[in-house]
Amino acid sequence: MSRSERRALGVLVGFFGVAYGLYGLFRHWNFGSSAFDLGIFDQVVWHLSRFEAPGSSIRGFSNFLGDHFFPVIVLFAPFYWIRPGPDTLIVVQALGSALSIIPVYLFARRRLPAGPALGMAIAYGCYWGIQRAIAFDVHETAFSPLAVALAILAIDQQRWRLFWLAAVAMLLVKEDHIPLLTGLGAYLWINGDRRRGAAVIAVSAAAFVLIIGLIVPALNDRGTYGYTSAYADVLRRPWILPVLLVTPPIKLETAILWFAPFVFLSLASPLAIVVLPIALTRFLSDTPTHWGTVFHYSAPIAPIVAMSAADGLARMARRWQPGSPFFIAGAVAACVLCSAILPGRQPLWRVFAPRHYEATQTAILGRAVLRSIPADASIVAQAAIVPHLSARARIYVLDDHAPDADYVIASDSLSPWPSTRFSELRALLEQRQARRYSVAFEQDGWIVLRRP
Repeated sequence: MSRSERRALGVLVGFFGVAYGLYGLFRHWNFGSSAFDLGIFDQVVWHLSRFEAPGSSIRGFSNFLGDHFFPVIVLFAPFYWIRPGPDTLIVVQALGSALSIIPVYLFARRRLPAGPALGMAIAYGCYWGIQRAIAFDVHETAFSPLAVALAILAIDQQRWRLFWLAAVAMLLVKEDHIPLLTGLGAYLWINGDRRRGAAVIAVSAAAFVLIIGLIVPALNDRGTYGYTSAYADVLRRPWILPVLLVTPPIKLETAILWFAPFVFLSLASPLAIVVLPIALTRFLSDTPTHWGTVFHYSAPIAPIVAMSAADGLARMARRWQPGSPFFIAGAVAACVLCSAILPGRQPLWRVFAPRHYEATQTAILGRAVLRSIPADASIVAQAAIVPHLSARARIYVLDDHAPDADYVIASDSLSPWPSTRFSELRALLEQRQARRYSVAFEQDGWIVLRRP
């Protein structure tokens, strides 16, 4: 790779790293984040940085690894020794996501000229699966695109030590990546490397038994893995599997939107088969949030789609040799355009809007209010407030099940989610006042109750 290519790639990674970070930070500073999931991860990493068990009072786990298996979040902890807080999580996630552009580019560059390869990397940086992960707080998937992209690049370069390191990293990101590893094994098998393909599939099967059957239940307070029920219906009636894959229609829409930003070039590459196991786990689940495009679940798919699109484009260009430079240029331009606008309302566009950087009066007052809360106090708070106070042992979301705490905090100017309207939260505040909680502060929609 020439010096000019390295410089261009560095600028691209830096641009997207800054853009992802600016979006996440200002969204959080204006109280657009939530207990689910920024507050949860901030509390868990805060515990880890203090060499404590990664408990979460927000989710009700003494060890959060008993909910999902994602020990990779330990990598967040050293950054808390420098600057603790959700801001750090947001920045690390932004940088991790941006760094995944490098293996995507290197893979594309082995097939395409430098300019088109850079264009595919730009399209990848704009891809909605990455953007929606950045826009929905912070998750373990901060490390997912980089691990997946490195695994694919390692296969392509036949660097097997790097591949196995990336495979282990995928398994440490989350148990959801076990089917993805199976997909990589199937890809190796199809490409003729049957011995390694079988080995990868065997490792993924063993990991499934070990993680789902033993490790997570051992760390779970109830001794179980809490998400097998999501597949109870299809396990009970396997003959309905074809119907469940395509109904409701949002599943088909999501599947189309996985490939549409890269103008379906991915389907010309055998690498696209790696998406299949993820599609099965997503669409056979009875959890509606797994079906759509709103949340962070498509981040692991992003490098697969981008890299298979580069491979598919190169394969198609070889068939049409006389006009291949024009075909490649047009296809890459279409990928950049479609990735920038599909599926609509792309979060990163807000980075270029001045309003994104304006502090609202609600946020200004809220930050002043929260500074007055003692660091060791127990808290019950509206979900949008929780991640601003989650570096403590006892903090809970304001709902019917929240226990007594030193302070109860809410604001009618912020999102009431997971409640549907603030009147529901107002009723909970009135219940606390009936239990002799006193009003410590009330102004412009903000209210702080103190336990007697």
